[in-house]
Amino acid sequence: MTETRISSTGDITTDSPIALLFDIVRETTTESEDEQRENALLAAVNHAWHAYSDTLAQVLPEEAWTGQARLAGAGLNPCAVAYLGDGLWLHHSSPDDREEHTLTLIAPCTCGHGYVDALLSGESDLLELLAELRATQGRFPHNDKRPDCASQNRVRDWDDVRC
Repeated sequence: MTETRISSTGDITTDSPIALLFDIVRETTTESEDEQRENALLAAVNHAWHAYSDTLAQVLPEEAWTGQARLAGAGLNPCAVAYLGDGLWLHHSSPDDREEHTLTLIAPCTCGHGYVDALLSGESDLLELLAELRATQGRFPHNDKRPDCASQNRVRDWDDVRC
């Protein structure tokens, strides 16, 4: 039987079997950045095709989405974005590889100084929001009661006080 060697500081010796096993686990459980991008893109496409089959699935091919890798230092999970044109974007994420999907529509504010995002809860929500944005040529009406839209970065409702 192989003996695992532990140094006097309590660290596992780098050439011990357990150290090698830990390396194998790290390599097999960690997605590369390319894998993260691809998985984020596929999750967005699948979500759009299944949850938005009468709208987004009709106008956004897979090539419209771009996957982004995790930005661990910023606390951001892998995600995908799709440009809709005229300054409007979709942002999709699935936190920690769960089946939960977050789809956000991001559009310019009518003030011209920033963007406002809206969390979408389904196809009817998207249709309702697009009907409202159509009246303002795809711009969210500026609201002085909201924080400055130039630096606004919330995904939740303005009344939601969670960080």
